[in-house]
Amino acid sequence: MRTALKTFVTAGLGLLAARPLLAQGGPTPPTPEVAVSRACAAAGGLAAFKNLGILGIGSKSEEVTQDGQVTKALKNFYFLAPGPVPGRLELPEHQVVAADDGSGGWAVVAGKADTRQATAYMVKRTLATSLFPLLLPFSLTWEGVAVTEVKAATVAGKPVWRLSVQVPRSFFDSPQIASSWSVFLDRGSFALVQAESPFTDLGKGVTADGMLFRWNEPTKVKGVTLHQEQRVTGLDEVGREKSHSRIDRFQFRSVPASEAEKLFANPIPPDQRPKPPAMQPPPFPPQGPPKG
Repeated sequence: MRTALKTFVTAGLGLLAARPLLAQGGPTPPTPEVAVSRACAAAGGLAAFKNLGILGIGSKSEEVTQDGQVTKALKNFYFLAPGPVPGRLELPEHQVVAADDGSGGWAVVAGKADTRQATAYMVKRTLATSLFPLLLPFSLTWEGVAVTEVKAATVAGKPVWRLSVQVPRSFFDSPQIASSWSVFLDRGSFALVQAESPFTDLGKGVTADGMLFRWNEPTKVKGVTLHQEQRVTGLDEVGREKSHSRIDRFQFRSVPASEAEKLFANPIPPDQRPKPPAMQPPPFPPQGPPKG
């Protein structure tokens, strides 16, 4: 089983479980489009979010594994709203800088160019993995994200709307992160309540916990509501909370647009960048002498 807290579960049982309501006499849910629009409006408005420009995010994380081991990590993110690219990720403790200006990703590790061909597309996926939950509900408007259904439900006795969310299999940086999520909104205000991604089983003994995301300490950035604390709890295959957990602390700051080139543009000389694999002509079966 994967040890990093990457994938955690969908339908939690217990106090934080989301329970669907019976159809008889239940409230009429809004359309997915209306639900997303109302959620964004409750958090300051999609237009205001898109007008944030470049946002810098400092992240401090503390993770407690299932067996009680504690690890800490520092990360810095930058993205041009609405995200995830142009975007940039910095891992100071590992001397890693990676970014994607929208034309493809690049990375520098300890001052040396990362020449792996996968870097060109993996940087965007890595940014999406970290930023998608943090930037909810606005990230529901990203390219490739589809809200397919809205249903009435409850979370800890609180009436909510449950949004079924689908993303492409290549959206995140690992197949162990499910492509089907649930996002829960307060039924009255449409404010964000929590989000869940389901336990995954890739076969051959490869499984990963589901994830339950909750947020605290809302703050305003140019009128947009973001959260300074994100709590992620692991859930097993039947929805029970595990002791595997992570707390992320965030600080936000606006970055001048003049910094875009320095943050996102690829600094690696063209002759040192990874080359795409050479295209080979398809093989043709050997032909014998013409018949007849």
